[in-house]
Amino acid sequence: MKNNERKLPAYPLFVEDPNFSLWTTAEELNSVNVTSWYGAEKKIYGFIKTKGETYCFLGNSDDFKNCGVKKAEQLCVGVTAFTTDYEFNAGSVRLKVNFVSPLPPDDFGLLSMPVCYMKYEIAGDDNAEISVFVNRRIAYNDVPENADKRVKGGVMPFKNFEAAFIGLKRQLPLSNAHDVIGADWGWWYLSGESAFMLDESDMSAYLSAGIIDFSNNGEEKFVGSVNRGKSGIIMLGFDEGVSIDYFGEYLKGLYLSENDITDALRFVYEESADIERKLNLFDENLKSKAKDYGAEYLNVLYASLRQSVAAHKLVKDKNGEILFLSKECGSNGCIATVDVSYPSMPLYLLYNPELVRGMMRPILKFARTPIWKYDFAPHDCGTYPYCTGQVYALKKNGEKRRGNYADSSFMQTSYPVYLLPPESDAYDFNRQMPVEECANMLIAFAACHKFGGEKDFFLKNADLCEKWVRYLVKYGLKPDDQLCTDDFAGHLKNNLNLAIKAVVGIACYAELSGDEEYRQTARDYADKISAFMQKFDHSPLTWDGGEETFSLKYNFAFDKIFGLGLFKQSLLEREVDYCLTKTNKFGIPLDSRKEYTKSDWLLWLARLTDDKGKRNKIIAAVDKFLTESPDRVPFSDWYESTNGRHNYFIARSVQGGCFILFI
Repeated sequence: MKNNERKLPAYPLFVEDPNFSLWTTAEELNSVNVTSWYGAEKKIYGFIKTKGETYCFLGNSDDFKNCGVKKAEQLCVGVTAFTTDYEFNAGSVRLKVNFVSPLPPDDFGLLSMPVCYMKYEIAGDDNAEISVFVNRRIAYNDVPENADKRVKGGVMPFKNFEAAFIGLKRQLPLSNAHDVIGADWGWWYLSGESAFMLDESDMSAYLSAGIIDFSNNGEEKFVGSVNRGKSGIIMLGFDEGVSIDYFGEYLKGLYLSENDITDALRFVYEESADIERKLNLFDENLKSKAKDYGAEYLNVLYASLRQSVAAHKLVKDKNGEILFLSKECGSNGCIATVDVSYPSMPLYLLYNPELVRGMMRPILKFARTPIWKYDFAPHDCGTYPYCTGQVYALKKNGEKRRGNYADSSFMQTSYPVYLLPPESDAYDFNRQMPVEECANMLIAFAACHKFGGEKDFFLKNADLCEKWVRYLVKYGLKPDDQLCTDDFAGHLKNNLNLAIKAVVGIACYAELSGDEEYRQTARDYADKISAFMQKFDHSPLTWDGGEETFSLKYNFAFDKIFGLGLFKQSLLEREVDYCLTKTNKFGIPLDSRKEYTKSDWLLWLARLTDDKGKRNKIIAAVDKFLTESPDRVPFSDWYESTNGRHNYFIARSVQGGCFILFI
């Protein structure tokens, strides 16, 4: 029985980090070619040879009609926490394949190990042959067009398997500091029983006649892996060499800082069964947690988990401290963005609060540099993979003497901003998010304490926190005209949702410090907000907004999670009730100005209610977006609530926020 019903808008195949992220955008695995998270075609093909016929199960099968290749019949597609699973008929033979990305957030070793793999089982032919071929495009970007795209590679023999490797002839580490782009450096490894470096004509000869006598003379290079027998794995690994520039310190990924790529390949080959046991245990635990919330919520979590983790790079600095660095995929390419880390927190608070501390450490380091002379928290720490100082709100080139370190590509700079002296006057205050980021950081400190069980992290940074809480007391209750995390909506004065976050931030500081004065300030501010809201049947968008305005007040969430008692549950229920009256096909608009919404904030709204029926209505709308959105891209968090069209943001880490119902 076929079960190819859509589960997700795009399916993760091999995902590890922002430069190792490969997806398929259709239910039938062999109807389209594999792409990167940002949509660049990365041709990866899979074939099974059985009983004299060759069938394609991975990649666009139409590319090989001239070779006599048939299209395997896909029977089903499914997803779990860490796998995307398929079954096929290849003539009389049944083929099962599982694409495994070992990214458990509670295991640093597995999470940072740069190898994913495809597990397969064949029934009906003990002598079948399965193969995977990866085109040279995996090693570079299509832009710029005039770049040197020549590749080189070879085959590395191991005791029980082989690995074919490929990369650009001219390696340019850390040469791309942009958004929708991957690495033009590093080496890719495709591993199986036998591995090869070959060209396009070699692959055609293999597919049509089974010939493995590769000349490898053509320019259109592939690496290939061929396995024989009923079951096994084929591995894909990526060694970036250098992954991150961390304030002038070049860092490898955590696993590769202590091991090399050959260790990773051996480990997966020898321990894949144990890896699967760990991943299956995690998945079973997740399903158990989600049981009371329904199948729709589990599907949302499956869509969120690998995507969120793989939008980060896990490294450690020279002091051995963990850094978990996000890339703003599809939303500007910034690294370590506070208002991206904040919405993603629930997933990591649930499984590993040290990852939240790892998100915060770069911001804390930059906040102590001379160039950051402000009394509020920074927005970001650079453009991925350069964690070298905030680029958001850098002034553009207005004078000749300024040069072009902050030109029209102001969010795509690799310059070490942290070296600029304070007299540089580098930032445009009007494009900052002062209240937003101060509150985000204080709430994150409180979350690390509550879920991580220790206060030392806060105490080491109490001076910064005190500066930021003072800012919230002064400016948070009725924020001036400024941006919040939903910066795409533009500046807004007297933002009531932002005021709620400021009050929660003040209360969090009071909880951490024990300062009764700040605790009382938070209560007083909360009472003023509550009294204002009681004038209406729902809360307006702003302090000076009318009854015709509204917004998702997702910033109530951590008051409830922490049990701060700032706002009554009846007030939260009333907000949810009103928002539900505004529900469109794919969710509730973010606010009354536009019809677009945010999936992460919708789940935060669901966290506000104690009513299962209300909660499930919100979840169902997000799941409907996953199964019916017309745009086949990795889970977008910003989309139109009416027609499901996405707005730029794709593959972002913020979807970790969908786990908020568990905390």
